[in-house]
Amino acid sequence: MQIKTGNFSYFQTNFAFGHSGRIFNAVYGPFLAYAGGLLLLLVRNWFNFQILVIFIVFLITGIGMYRLALKAKVNEVIAILLAVLYLQFGIVAGILRFNFMAWGAALAPYAMMQVLYMIEDKKRPIYWLSLALIMALIAQVHLLSTIFIACPFVPFAIYALVKTAEKKQMIIDFFKAVGTTLVLTANIWGALLVLFWNNKISMPNRYNLYYHVVKYEKFTNIHGFLLFSLILLLVFQLIYVLTHLRESVVNTLTTFVGLFILLISSYLMPWAKIQAVFPKLTSSLQFPYRLTVGAWPLLLLGIGISMTNLMKKNIKLVNMLVIMGLVLAFAQNFAANYTTNRTRALEFLDPHHVVIIQTYSKITKHRKKLQHILRYTNNDQLFEAINHTEPDYMPYTKHASNATYQKKILNQAKHYHYQVQGSKLILTWHSKKAKMKTLPIVMYHQSRLTLNGEVQTKMKQNTITQPIIKARKGKNAAGLQFMPPIWFKVLLVISILGWIALIVYGIFVKQRKISLR
Repeated sequence: MQIKTGNFSYFQTNFAFGHSGRIFNAVYGPFLAYAGGLLLLLVRNWFNFQILVIFIVFLITGIGMYRLALKAKVNEVIAILLAVLYLQFGIVAGILRFNFMAWGAALAPYAMMQVLYMIEDKKRPIYWLSLALIMALIAQVHLLSTIFIACPFVPFAIYALVKTAEKKQMIIDFFKAVGTTLVLTANIWGALLVLFWNNKISMPNRYNLYYHVVKYEKFTNIHGFLLFSLILLLVFQLIYVLTHLRESVVNTLTTFVGLFILLISSYLMPWAKIQAVFPKLTSSLQFPYRLTVGAWPLLLLGIGISMTNLMKKNIKLVNMLVIMGLVLAFAQNFAANYTTNRTRALEFLDPHHVVIIQTYSKITKHRKKLQHILRYTNNDQLFEAINHTEPDYMPYTKHASNATYQKKILNQAKHYHYQVQGSKLILTWHSKKAKMKTLPIVMYHQSRLTLNGEVQTKMKQNTITQPIIKARKGKNAAGLQFMPPIWFKVLLVISILGWIALIVYGIFVKQRKISLR
């Protein structure tokens, strides 16, 4: 809607979240949000948008896993089967349930290519520019994925530092990568500083860590659930590596690191006790299975190396069993996905269903209206028909909850008329008499409120920072605007210029390679 109307607001959300003025995209993949908005305009409706986004995520994921396997000299047929298998389970397949971390999982194989450099290149273990580029890209897409993907790098970096004779150069390259990443993500960490420095910010909803771990499931394979065929592949891989420890350093390290992450993200870890000691993890981590976003590319890579080594022995029966093992794993995961998608499709077609309504969504009961919005619109009507009630990144003084947000903001929004002018959100309403009124918007430290043309410098606020103002009799107008500091604008420009410079440099290098052929 910002692109469509030309009314841009980097921080303040004016077209969604009940027109509450909340901040969300600024710290949750802002560049991807704008790219998604442009794509939505091009494809004209939400239905086409969702289909295309799923296709793009799967395409990026499949190519990434395939290229990662080939870099490790995995047999091409096995590389293709591994890539297709990676699309069929876990966090990637979760894109079908609007799991945003699927974007992180899609880019994870590209990040794990850096692991191969760390293990195999003794003179230059860190390719600082490619490392900075992929980590900055992941941060721009899904910030939380950056942490989970960066953590697996640690053991490989330690190994590389021990093995390389160019330790000084490796350390220099590491800081080059960090510095370049900071430049390319200046808008992200700058926004976090703006938001958290002078505001109390509500964290996402709490979830019981113990119930959201990696575990075996007979018929479900999305998020943290594993089917029997995948567990068999993992058992095969562990046995192979233990009996061929010195055959391949890449295989041994990727397998042990991947299995370690898988272990700590599973039910074998005492998550019930951990959350009792560190209760904040229930809202920051939320789902331990998220830790596997960087583990699965490593594990599948290890499986591919092991199977390739077995096939090199050129025993027909072994070759057939290797291929059949991957095909059967794919078939079981495909069957699970087909069953899930068929169930969802039948629920959508059922006239007595609207959608699957969860506790954190407020959804219209008018099924035909929702279908019309999805198939024929690309505007903010969808966010009026489906409204998330989670209070993520909302400011507060005492407490913010789903119920409070829904009761005091979403349920009150219908009494106001909304208009957007530039970065300002304008609320108008008619009051029968002069009285005190709580507006259904939230105020951050940097928010500025005008009431009937006058800037409000002193006003009361409730527990979720809603302004309590004195409305006059007749027509009233309030304007809400977020005023980011100058230094953030400088950081935003630095980030944009950094990406432009990188793109120009990439084109220059590509042209040079072509001219040298």
